[in-house]
Amino acid sequence: MKKDNKTWLIPKAVIQAGDIEPILLPVDPEQLSEDQIYGLHGQVRLRIPDTNGPQEIFCDPVARTFFRKLHSRWPWAGYFLRLCPITRKSTSEQLVDLSAFMALAFCHCEEIGYCSTEKGIGLQYNPGQLGKHIAELIGRAEQLADIVGIPLEAIKKREILIGESVVSFFDYSAHLNPRNRR
Repeated sequence: MKKDNKTWLIPKAVIQAGDIEPILLPVDPEQLSEDQIYGLHGQVRLRIPDTNGPQEIFCDPVARTFFRKLHSRWPWAGYFLRLCPITRKSTSEQLVDLSAFMALAFCHCEEIGYCSTEKGIGLQYNPGQLGKHIAELIGRAEQLADIVGIPLEAIKKREILIGESVVSFFDYSAHLNPRNRR
């Protein structure tokens, strides 16, 4: 991770190799001081170079396995990753931030795919599985925030932010496909 801009890069070659340890060091709470953990709250941009969207992560069996393995060792995405609800006026960086977060979340849905809807193409997944995973991310974020002394008010704001960001992802996706706007 580049310390100056807090960007955490996970190259596709690392994903294909399946080894999570080389990429964990910059964001591993066991390796960081409490001050460093505190300072990274909601500040880390996750980037997976050479991908064209979240579907290249959650639809790839190798990537799904990698990110599930990563989550089992590092369940702190809800704490570290930079998020904000998105709209049609959001910057491309905000879209990428939320897309990366959602790609990780969709990796935890057992069956995921595309389906036809009356409004166009939709994503088919188990909302209960996605909800359970998001709830775990929120709980783990609260746990880590409590450990480093982030005030309860800030922890609750983060929980709301995660929920609003997830909802905005689905709201925004309706605007991506012109057939979905009818």
